[in-house]
Amino acid sequence: MTAGRAALLSAPWPAAAPRPRPPRRWQHGWLALALLAILGMHLPTAAAMVALWWRSATFNHGFLILPVAGWLVWRQRAALQGVAHRPWPAGLLLLTLLGAVWLLAEVANVQVLQQYCLVLMGIVTVATVLGRALATAIAFPLAYTLLAVPFGEVLIPALIDFTARFTVALLRLAGIPVFHENNFIALPSGNWAVADACSGLRYLIASVALGMLYAGVNYRSLRKRLIFIGISVALPIVANGLRACMVVLIGHWSDMKLAAGIDHLIYGWLFFGVVMALLFWCGVYWRDAPLPPAPAPAAAAVAPAPPAQFAWIAIAAVALCAVW
Repeated sequence: MTAGRAALLSAPWPAAAPRPRPPRRWQHGWLALALLAILGMHLPTAAAMVALWWRSATFNHGFLILPVAGWLVWRQRAALQGVAHRPWPAGLLLLTLLGAVWLLAEVANVQVLQQYCLVLMGIVTVATVLGRALATAIAFPLAYTLLAVPFGEVLIPALIDFTARFTVALLRLAGIPVFHENNFIALPSGNWAVADACSGLRYLIASVALGMLYAGVNYRSLRKRLIFIGISVALPIVANGLRACMVVLIGHWSDMKLAAGIDHLIYGWLFFGVVMALLFWCGVYWRDAPLPPAPAPAAAAVAPAPPAQFAWIAIAAVALCAVW
């Protein structure tokens, strides 16, 4: 008994278990309050964005951008556990500049610039309150939120001109006599016009949104992501020219009995679906393997900044946006 008790007394004490990582709900709470306050101050700008999402079929995808960006962040939740939350005071300068640009856009009545400033304010607020390290870790989802801005109608004239010229070039290559003036195309079988709905803007916007999502999920290399997104921009423009030529040929060969009404839009979306499916199918061959699960981070590596820092940085961010 004496020897056993002595052995117990001389045995080393077990190492203390590491303290659990402090909860981050209050850190995220300050961020949420700052974002809601900035959104409330710029409610007319946000309302104009939502109204355009609702009114225009071209920009209906805007309702999905923020939920998709949130899902992209959520799927990284395991890797984000090891990222320290440290406020970034230098972000306040960026918020000041964005506020000034927003005010100039308000004076000049340039809504699209106001909307981009609002989205960028949200992105910079995330980096300012929670830190550059976290913003860098979720840079792709944050950049994806820029697609929420309904932008692209300014490209319609250029897209119409390209589609008309591309179609005429293919028709002449096929030996079909054609007369071309502006967006009007005349064939012996009938006349055609490349309207706004046929410009391919919807294809372009849908392709960019889907292409960015596909690149963000399947590639880790920035180079691969940029290449795939670049293809997602160029491919729908060329594909829309092929679609327009196909519709004109169907109408020409059927003596204007087919593809002269709503059915040519149906053909176009079916063709676009096939093109995107082929793009994603080809992209699978270059996708990166998923990263192995990261080991649990040490408590010191994720030690948060003092609570007061998150409070004052969030208040300062809201105040600087309120000035404008």
